[in-house]
Amino acid sequence: MKKALIFKDQIVQIESVSFPVAPELIWIDVADDVSMETHVFDGASAVLKPNPPAPTYQELRRAAYPSIPDQFDLLYHGGMDAWKAAITAVKERFPK
Repeated sequence: MKKALIFKDQIVQIESVSFPVAPELIWIDVADDVSMETHVFDGASAVLKPNPPAPTYQELRRAAYPSIPDQFDLLYHGGMDAWKAAITAVKERFPK
């Protein structure tokens, strides 16, 4: 069984043995498959992190557009037609 070091309700370290720590830190016993990447401390034990929600349509569309600096670069180097083509490609990929 592993030991997880907890500070302010967060897992900060996982070890095979515990060692003396500052009073604001605590050790808890955790299963061998617990890791800092996949688990969180819920106040009593280490539990799996919840799955993040799937991105919304608006978030996907917004992320697909080139950044403003990239759009200015496209306008400067490729002209208005190149910029329109890039924007239209996103609009066609994620229609309203």
